[in-house]
Amino acid sequence: MPTSQRRWLVFDGPVDAVWIENMNTVLDDNKKLCLMSGEIIQMSNNMNMIFEPMDLAVASPATVSRCGMVYLQPESLGWQPMYESWRNHRVPEFLRENAMYINEIDELVRIVVQPCINYVREKCKEIAPTNDQNLIQALTRIWETYLNVFSDIRKLGSGEDV
Repeated sequence: MPTSQRRWLVFDGPVDAVWIENMNTVLDDNKKLCLMSGEIIQMSNNMNMIFEPMDLAVASPATVSRCGMVYLQPESLGWQPMYESWRNHRVPEFLRENAMYINEIDELVRIVVQPCINYVREKCKEIAPTNDQNLIQALTRIWETYLNVFSDIRKLGSGEDV
């Protein structure tokens, strides 16, 4: 990868005061990560960090502002962005080449998904509680698994290695 290309470090999980205190040097302009072992890792100018916190229960306002975090409740975001992201980036190539297939899947999602989510919320008792995004992520992963079979068959027909 060329050194001029942007690189990302993704941190996820809970945010706490001790953890963010250890990140102070990397969050400063000098962008140096000081490890407990005494080792210092200099981040280059093309490196960026993304924080995907599990929650902000113990994060101070200073921590949130320093990291530039934006926290969205799952209920306020909805499930549609999760589906659209999958459709735009994870759908197998042969479907992206044929817009009619994507339109059919979009129509099925529009008609079926929200009523199914409503059914789960109103009529089912979940052993492990989920949010709508979890259900959509599970659905798209299942679809992707099934669609990849067709992609593999297509590759076999063209003589490509699967």
